[in-house]
Amino acid sequence: MKATKSRFFILSLLFIVTAINYMDRANLSVAGSKIQSEFDLSATQLGLLFSMFTWFYAASQIPVGYVLDRIGSRILYGGAIILWSIFTFLMGFSSHHLFTTATASFLMLLGCRALIGIAEAPSFPSNTKIIATWFPDHERARATAIYSSAQYIGLALLTPALSYVVAEYGWEMSFYLSGGAGILFGIYWLMKYRDPQHSTGTNQQELNYIREGGGYGSTNQASVSEKVRWKDIKYFLKQRTIWGLFIAQFACSSTLYFFLTWFIVYLEKGLHLSITKAGIGASFPYLMAMAGVLCGGTLSDMLLKKGKSRTLARKLPVMAGLCLTMVICLVNFFEDQPTVAIAILSVAFFANAFSNLGWVVWSDVIPRNFIGTMGGCLNICGNLSGIVSPIAIGVILQRTNNFQYAMWYIAAVALAGLLAYTFLVGKIEVIVPPKSDIPNQHRADSNQQKITGALK
Repeated sequence: MKATKSRFFILSLLFIVTAINYMDRANLSVAGSKIQSEFDLSATQLGLLFSMFTWFYAASQIPVGYVLDRIGSRILYGGAIILWSIFTFLMGFSSHHLFTTATASFLMLLGCRALIGIAEAPSFPSNTKIIATWFPDHERARATAIYSSAQYIGLALLTPALSYVVAEYGWEMSFYLSGGAGILFGIYWLMKYRDPQHSTGTNQQELNYIREGGGYGSTNQASVSEKVRWKDIKYFLKQRTIWGLFIAQFACSSTLYFFLTWFIVYLEKGLHLSITKAGIGASFPYLMAMAGVLCGGTLSDMLLKKGKSRTLARKLPVMAGLCLTMVICLVNFFEDQPTVAIAILSVAFFANAFSNLGWVVWSDVIPRNFIGTMGGCLNICGNLSGIVSPIAIGVILQRTNNFQYAMWYIAAVALAGLLAYTFLVGKIEVIVPPKSDIPNQHRADSNQQKITGALK
C-alpha cells in the first residue's frame, strides 16, 4: 500500500492561514494614508500605529511558545486565528461616531492592533512545530518555503483588491472583509487540523515515512508534554550561533516590515502614485518575493539531497539573499522613474524572501521539544524589527521629509545580518544542552544523509 499524502493537506492549511495572517498585518499599510489624513496623524504617529502590532506580538512570543510546547497546535492556533480576525474586524469601527474625537479613534486603532499582535503570537512557532512534526527533514525547507510564499502571493493578489476597496468603499471595509475571512477559516481549522497520530486520512506508511525522515515519532521528536527546563534555555542563549541567527532574523524582517508597513505610503508619497496605481505597483515586488522564497527553499533542499553539507545548504541562500537585498538603496536614484524604482524594489524583495530560511535553520539547530519556547525567542528578535523599523522610518520622514535615508537604513540592517551570518553563525547542527534527556540528535543528523538516500 502506498503512503498517503495527508501532510500536503496540512501544508495547504498553513498556506491559507499564512496568507490571512499577512493580509491582516498589511491591510493597515493599504489604508495608512487615508487613516493618516482622516485623523490628522503625523508621520511618527503613523509609524507608532504601524509598530503597535509588533510590540505586543514580540512580547507574547515566549509565553505563547511555552504554552505551545505543552498543549500543541490545534486548539491554540485555531483559537488564535479567530481572535485576531475579530480584532481586525473591530478596527473598522474606529471611525464610528461613538468615538467623538480623532484621539479616541486613534487609541481604538492602537488597542486593536495591540490585541491582534497578542493573538497572532502563536503563528510562526506553531507553523514551525507543525512542519517539524508532519514533514521529513529533506522536505522541510520546501514545505516552509511553500507556506511562507503565501504571505507574498496573498499580498500580491489582495493588495490591489484592498486598494480598490479602500478607494471605492472606504478604508473601514478593508478591515471588515479581511477580519470576516479569518473568522471563517479559524472555525474550519478547528474542524480539520489534527496531528499525524490523530489524523484519519494518514495511513501507517505515511507515518513511517515521516518518522524515518526525522518527523513525528522519530528519536528527534520529544513529546509535547516533556518538561521544558529553563537551565536548558539559558544554555541555548549562550551560544554564538543562536545570537547570529537572532541578528540575521532581525535583518531579514526589517526589509519585510518595510514592505508590510511603509511600502504603499512610499509608492504614494515617494513615487507620487495614486492609491489604485500604488496597489497595482505593489503586486510586482510581492510576486517577486513569492518567487524568491520558493527558490531559496528549493535550492536549500536540493543542495541537501545532493549530499552537500547542511551548513552550505542552509547558509548559502541566506547570505546571498541578504547581500542582494542591499540593492534597495539604489531606488534613491530613480524616484522620478517609478517603473525603474519598482523594478529595484522587486529585486530587493526577491532577495529578502530568498534569504527567508530562518525558521528552517532554527528547526535544524533546536531540539524539537524546545521549538515552541526557543522559537518565541527567535520571533522576538525578528519582530523587534517590526517595532524599531516603522518608528525609525517615521522619525526619518518627519525630520527629512523624504524616504532616501530610510532606504539607506534598510540596506545597512541587511549588511548587519550578512556580517552576523559570516562571523557568528557556525556549523548548522543540533545544539544539545549538557546532561539533557533529549536523545543525541547529532548522531541522528549525521545519519540523515543515509536516510535521505534511502528515501529518494
